[in-house]
Amino acid sequence: MKSISFGKINIGLFVPFKREDGLHEIRSVFVPISLGDPMDVEIISLPSGSNPEIHLSSENHLQGYRHAKFEEVSERGDFSRNILYKAFQKLVTYLSQPVSVSIHLQKYLPPEGGIGGGSSNAGFLLKELFPLTKLSKDEQISLAKSIGADVPFFLQSSACFVSGIGEVLEPISVAKGTGILAIPPFGLSTASMYAGLQKSLQKPYGSQVWKSLAEDLIRSLQVGDWAYLQNRLENEFEKIAFQTQPLLKELRLGFFESGAVYASLSGSGSCYYGIYPSGRERDEALRNVSNRFPDMEFRTFSF
Repeated sequence: MKSISFGKINIGLFVPFKREDGLHEIRSVFVPISLGDPMDVEIISLPSGSNPEIHLSSENHLQGYRHAKFEEVSERGDFSRNILYKAFQKLVTYLSQPVSVSIHLQKYLPPEGGIGGGSSNAGFLLKELFPLTKLSKDEQISLAKSIGADVPFFLQSSACFVSGIGEVLEPISVAKGTGILAIPPFGLSTASMYAGLQKSLQKPYGSQVWKSLAEDLIRSLQVGDWAYLQNRLENEFEKIAFQTQPLLKELRLGFFESGAVYASLSGSGSCYYGIYPSGRERDEALRNVSNRFPDMEFRTFSF
């Protein structure tokens, strides 16, 4: 099958507490975006008793230090550390028959960016392989969660309210939009960003779907009232990101001065995005921010 392993942005991200298992509870809205990694997946059945196989060929389109970072875990490096390999190994015992899986990946989604990256790739592969198992939906989510906190979202096809550590998902309607994604030449460590929040330890309560958004916020998401949402759905990681990398605070200002109606860090960073009223205004803003931040990589997206 040929398709795109899409990235995501976070609209609002709140971390209420650290759980007893050492992980953090989150509340966020995840939105799939048009940017992604093209992936070709070929699945061939093998004779009974054969050993399942996975093969990867990849094209590395990443820039800066991220190029080398992907090379380390590609088929040209230590493939056993690659998230696609890990996902396949997690799933292989549940396959109804042995298969050979060949993947061709064109890598554009940056690691340490907060937009999905490897989690998206793993979710894409799992979706292709789950029909060859007898796993229930809940079992599929559990397996995906064991690979990475964001992976369950990439089994979905729509925007979602997200809670738990990322595995409790409720589809939601979000208005169509267009924006600019900034990919800084530096990453932000997810572990250090969570540590910086210094959340107190609490027992995780039952996996309640995020119901804390008021009706006016839900309606604003559905109609795309981004100006209203700007000061009501904030990413809690921003205060740490701005201290760690002041350039991100300048970038936020640059987005708003170029006409953005909403701007935010995605996930724990380091990618930052701005949403614009129209494609024309977005394209004009792209020229503006590209000139203002010449060392930054910018890409347009829609959702």
